[in-house]
Amino acid sequence: MRTTLRLIVIVLAVVIAAIAIIGALSRPCDRTIATYKTVVVGEGDDLSKVAATLEDEGIVNNASAFSAVARISFSTNFKPGSYYLSPSMNAFAIARTMSNGITTSSGFTIPAGYNLEQIASSLARDGVVNKKAFLEAAASKDLQEISFIGKNKLGSKQVEGFLFPGTYQIDSSADESMMIITMLNQFSNFFNEDYTARADELGLSVREIVYIASLIETETTIDKEKPSISAVIHNKYNMDMMPKGEIKKAPLCSPSEESIKAALYPEENDNVYYVYSSKLDGSHEFTANKEKYQKLLQEYRDAVADRSDEKSNDSE
Repeated sequence: MRTTLRLIVIVLAVVIAAIAIIGALSRPCDRTIATYKTVVVGEGDDLSKVAATLEDEGIVNNASAFSAVARISFSTNFKPGSYYLSPSMNAFAIARTMSNGITTSSGFTIPAGYNLEQIASSLARDGVVNKKAFLEAAASKDLQEISFIGKNKLGSKQVEGFLFPGTYQIDSSADESMMIITMLNQFSNFFNEDYTARADELGLSVREIVYIASLIETETTIDKEKPSISAVIHNKYNMDMMPKGEIKKAPLCSPSEESIKAALYPEENDNVYYVYSSKLDGSHEFTANKEKYQKLLQEYRDAVADRSDEKSNDSE
């Protein structure tokens, strides 16, 4: 009996250690940097070359660690193409994105967080669309017959935020207009009657909800934080701390399902401030107090400065 228990304890310890190691290896390079860079995977590029490129571009901290994560997740067969990647993405997400590919022989994938320009450029680079034709199709006034698009003067930006993230299978005869309509239909299928009723309850249009969701998408990659970020945005809007016209703008990107749900169902609190945590792990601290916000902000700045000094000393 004791031998069995001892064996179980050893196995659990090994599993926990393995999980901890994998978590450390897959940690984002810098969750505080939400900007995206273009990384091109060429025909025949192997794992080591791709990993080295990612390290050179500052997308991952360490090429070897990324390679290990890619092997663990069985995501080493990267498809040629142009990828928009961010240091805020973890190694698993980066490996899966390049393994799945933006485009395949029968379809394409729209990652959450991409904006219209990124989507058009990526699909054009992979030969799926003509970029000019794609943007012209996005600007079509015919699309204004769709309720959530509505009458506007936004040009191609009228579809910003509504090109729903996901993987699409397309017919070889599909043109740019058909592709855009397919993505808009997918958004319409997702944003069901319950979500529309919830938006009405909040006194916001579908476009305004998607704008808030796009803000959330650009502010954090941590799903469990999204309702907290949403609460701050809603509270500031309701307390006139945000210009009333702000959320009537075109969304910033195509938000994920999690971000849209967070925009619809914010956490209930009085917080009107958030700031990156001084732990520098990409998480945020939240408060309703301006003085505490200033204190947290200074702590974050000090932590960033300390880390910069450490990196400088390490490189000497």
